[in-house]
Formats: sequence, C-alpha cells, structure tokens
Amino acid sequence: MTEAVKPSVLGRINAWTERREGELRHSVPVTAAALFAFAVAETLALPQGYWAVFTAVLVTQASVGGSVKAALDWLVSTLGGGAYAAAVGTAVHWLDPTADAFSVAVGLGVALTPLAFLAAVRPTFRFAPVTGVIVILVAPVQHLSPLESAINRLTEISIGGAVGLVVSLMILPARASGILNQAAARALDNFAAVLPLLLRFDRAYIQHDLTARHDAALNHLAKLTLAVEEAKRERASFLSNEPDPEPVLRTLQRLRADIIMLGRATAEPLPDTFHDRLAEALRGAVEAIAASFRGIGASLEDRRPPPSLMPVEKALAHYAHEVAEVREAGQTRGLAGEAIGRTFAVGFALEQLKINLKDLASRTAERARKKQPSAA
Repeated sequence: MTEAVKPSVLGRINAWTERREGELRHSVPVTAAALFAFAVAETLALPQGYWAVFTAVLVTQASVGGSVKAALDWLVSTLGGGAYAAAVGTAVHWLDPTADAFSVAVGLGVALTPLAFLAAVRPTFRFAPVTGVIVILVAPVQHLSPLESAINRLTEISIGGAVGLVVSLMILPARASGILNQAAARALDNFAAVLPLLLRFDRAYIQHDLTARHDAALNHLAKLTLAVEEAKRERASFLSNEPDPEPVLRTLQRLRADIIMLGRATAEPLPDTFHDRLAEALRGAVEAIAASFRGIGASLEDRRPPPSLMPVEKALAHYAHEVAEVREAGQTRGLAGEAIGRTFAVGFALEQLKINLKDLASRTAERARKKQPSAA
C-alpha cells in the first residue's frame, strides 16, 4: 500500500518543483545575500548592521535588472531622504538643544511632509520617508547628531545594496530576458486555451473558464511588462545584449486584442444558411493558430527558432476560400447587415491574428540563440 503511494507523492513533488523552479532559484541568492551582508556588517562592526541585511534582501530581485533598479532606488532614496532629514534635524537641534518631544515632532513633520510628497510623485524615492523618520527619531536615542545618523544609514544601506547586487550577478543570476520569454510563453498558452472556447456558442456554460483564461493571460502579460522594464534596464547597464524586448510585449498585446475581436464576432452562431459550411473551416483555422501559439511559446522558452506558420496560412486560406464560395453562391443575400458584418469580422480577426503571429515569429527568431559554427 505504501509502495503504491510513493510514486504519486514523488510525482507531485517533482511537478511542484518544476512549477516553482524560478521561486526556488530566487530563494538561494536572497539567503546568500542576507548571510553575506550579515558577515560584512559584523566584520565592520556597523552600529545597526541589520540595515545592511535588510537592504541586501530587498535589493536581491528575481532578475539582475530588477536588482539594479532596487539598488539604485535604495541608494537615491537614502541619500536624498537622509541628507534632507539631517539638515532638518540639525536645524531643530540648533534651535532647541534639549530636543524635547515637541521639537522632535516638529522636525519629524517638516522632514516627512516633502519626502512623502516626493515619494508619491516619484516612486524612485519611495524609501526616502523611511530614511527621514529613522534619522529624526533614532539619532537622539543613539546620542548622535542627525548628520552622523544619516551617514551611518547611508553606509549600511550602501553595503547591503552592493552585496545584493554582487550576489545577484554571481549566484544563479537570472536574466530578465529569460523571465520575459517564460511570461510570454505562459500568456501564449492561455491564448491557445481561449481560442477553442470562442467556438462554443453556449457561452453561459463556459463563461467561468473563459474568464479564468483571460485573467491568467492578463496576469502573465503583467509579469511580461515588468520583465520588459527590467530587460531594458539590463540593456542600458550593458549587462545584456539581448534584442529590444518592447516588440514582444506590443505584439502579444495586439494578439490579445485580436482574440477579443474574434470572440465578439463569434459570440453568436453564423447565419444558418452557411454556418455548417464555415464552422468546420473556422475550427481548423482556430486550431492551427492555437497550435502556433503553443509552438512559438515553447520556442521562446527554449530560445530556438519558431515553428513554420504554413499550417496557419493553409487553414486561413481554406477559410477564406469557403467564405468566397458562400458569397458566390449568393448565400449572403437578404441577410441583415449585422449578420453579414459579424461574418466578415471573423475573417478580419483571423487575418489580424495571422499578421501579428508573423510578427511574433520574427521576434522569436531574433531572440533564438545563434548556432555556434562547427569546428573545421
């Protein structure tokens, strides 16, 4: 009995591990960054070394590009917030050397108001208010001047940021381009799952599945958007020579719009006079496009050239031929304008899908690893 259960449990563990591979990989550099920052803080006997550890953990992001941004944000926020709070604290101390509660409260308000406003306007400075509070409130407790407190915070956070950045580059470095490819592949998988549902005219029974697939695609597009920003940062920092990531995001957004347009056009069955004739050709076109979505997604993940789009070309040509036959047979005569409009909207949506699929295939080819020349 126990032996029969073991393979199933192991299989589930392996499946979970594969599904969470990225998260498991990320936990390694985060832990390493925290330990290294702690070791450095202890070696240098920093007064509040936990700030170095705290910063190292926050700076170590899922990708190198994300770590670069987090490190710069922390440094800029600490420098700006600490310098301003040190100036305010120094002025308050000069006006009231006793530093009673009222004076500290006034200094806190004067320091925090502009820093909070700046953080709301520029997310880069989102940590500045925290630094300002620390400088104003902690300095008197430690019997330090505001300037000394600000210098200590800057030192500790700079060390933590540097450790986090170095660890991100040295231990299991994850490039944003890989995260981008994976997010794009997952979005394409959900696009492929949506397409067959669009040919189900009992939408009330499948609405839950349809909404869930659209929501999942949107979630992966959001991850893709973040990965694009991080990939652009890696390119700007000369940490990557990958192609421009923006076209991949734009193309997937256009494909999603095409799918929505196709869904609206197929919300009701085609006119009875030719529904059966076109339904089979439409199903073939949708299946070919869905297969291409999955094939291109796998190619993006594996960094290889995209599959041929010939099956899509043939399926769409067959559908266009069937539509032309319907028109020549006069089966569209006497139909309401709305019915004719929906019929041709289906063809237009399919053509747009083909155009954007070609564009995505080109972007996938650009991102494929170039084959190394064989040795002579």
